[in-house]
Amino acid sequence: MRKVIFIFLLCIEGVSAQNVKENLFGFATSNTFTYCDVEDTSFLNKVVALQPKLLRFPGGAVGNFYHYGKLGYGFDFAEVDKYHNGKFPKRVRGLENSRNKKNQQQDYIEDFIILAKKTNAKAVLVANLFVDNDDISLMIEKLQHNNIEVVGVELGSELSNRSYFTKGYTIDEYILSAKSCSEKIKEKYPNLKTAIVVAPLGKRKGHRHNMWNEKLAKLDFYDAIIIHSYAKVTKGEDKYGQMISEESEGNNKTEAFDIYKNRAIDYLVNQYPKEVKQYESIFNKPIWVTEWNLQMSKTTGNTLLQSLFVAHYLLELMSNPELSALELTTYHNLGGRDFSGSIFRNNKEKIEIQSTYYPLLMIGKIFEKNNVVKIVKKRYGEKFIYRCFNKDQINVITFSLDWRTLELVYSDNLSKDKFNFVGASFSSKNLYDIADKQGVLKLDTIVEVNLDE
Repeated sequence: MRKVIFIFLLCIEGVSAQNVKENLFGFATSNTFTYCDVEDTSFLNKVVALQPKLLRFPGGAVGNFYHYGKLGYGFDFAEVDKYHNGKFPKRVRGLENSRNKKNQQQDYIEDFIILAKKTNAKAVLVANLFVDNDDISLMIEKLQHNNIEVVGVELGSELSNRSYFTKGYTIDEYILSAKSCSEKIKEKYPNLKTAIVVAPLGKRKGHRHNMWNEKLAKLDFYDAIIIHSYAKVTKGEDKYGQMISEESEGNNKTEAFDIYKNRAIDYLVNQYPKEVKQYESIFNKPIWVTEWNLQMSKTTGNTLLQSLFVAHYLLELMSNPELSALELTTYHNLGGRDFSGSIFRNNKEKIEIQSTYYPLLMIGKIFEKNNVVKIVKKRYGEKFIYRCFNKDQINVITFSLDWRTLELVYSDNLSKDKFNFVGASFSSKNLYDIADKQGVLKLDTIVEVNLDE
């Protein structure tokens, strides 16, 4: 235990605030049930501790090819091969091999139900638009029967991507299947929201992505739009949220990660709000960010940089009015085998915890007990202070995220137990430091925090 006292600079660069939406604290479950066992109390208890308010099922690409009532994700290899021209067909076969080796005989929706009920989380579902059947209605019915609230349905995932286009999938096909699926859902569940897949911005004039967005913007059968957010901070080739190759920058790791840090801050404070506003101007609809993370990279994965970015992203979402169009988000991803994205990593059948776990655990405190309704942000250079207020305008929780001292501090302004515990600090000496197998860099409990200016 230690005492932490902050002395702030007098120069305040900006103050902002907005109301808190609990559906912003969500998690995608792509591949989670293949590699993580919901019957494992150690894993389950750690997820429960995160206090997710929303869980996504079945996931992104796996959601596009999920079949209800089958084993695992119920993949039809012929269907996958027909519609996807990337690496996913190989990945599907790998997922199925893993399921067979573990002798998993259940539909993964059963595992999802266990997780959602244990965490008391709501659900957002992804519909398979390549088949015309009742699967999505059966999924909704199944979850509602288990007292799990479904907040909405994604009408596919990333279907504007080149991997589908090169197989002949067009915007016209998407509109037909998405509209049909949405109407089918609303016929049975009229109050359930549906969201469409929109294409990335910033393409040249006449690019198919622009045509995709222009055609969808003229229609009104949907309630929200879906975007995915992967902040690219390293140089190199990227594809679908992941770095394919990376270029060295700076004379050493410290210089390189300082460059990445500046790009991360610029993305969160400047670039991302502009992107959101541009989508707003095109569609005039609420936005669902059903995948977000730091661009998945072997360089930045499982580092303090990723930890601070993840915490900063969520705190910005809940405090910056320019991001008020974001209605729900699900962090990508909860569990898997990847090194740079998932919170829980299956490494040779042993679950390791990644560097983002404890920062997310700290952010989850916002939803724990104090009924936070508004978060006010103040910026002091590279230090960001977020004060969380309840309905009585009492500052119940405070977060300090400092990119200079490389520390995230959470302080509970109301609760003091017999140990005088009022918060926690997550930090390290370098942005490039990697967490151990328990997700820890440097984690301290704090006996006193003074956040007076």
